[in-house]
Amino acid sequence: MTRQKPKATGTFAKRLKEIRESQGLLQADVARELEIATTTYSNWEQGRTLPALTYLPALANYFGVTTDYLLGISKDEAIARVTRRMKELPISSQEAIECLIEEMLKK
Repeated sequence: MTRQKPKATGTFAKRLKEIRESQGLLQADVARELEIATTTYSNWEQGRTLPALTYLPALANYFGVTTDYLLGISKDEAIARVTRRMKELPISSQEAIECLIEEMLKK
């Protein structure tokens, strides 16, 4: 029986390769920057393995994108997730968060 890869793995691998190629970089360039073996990075792009979570911010920073982008999380999905979580909170907590957001927007 063939095991199917999770969607996130495929999306991550695809985006990693696309962004590297769009910037005219070699796998070895990225691997050198992250201080990892080129084969390790290659495995990430091919969806064979995933990087440790500690590499995600470094990859996003290096390529000038967000970790959400690398993971295939759209802005709409992120907003929907936050909205669902907010509705799970007590009303007083929801109001406190709304006040905090309003204060942050004033700055």
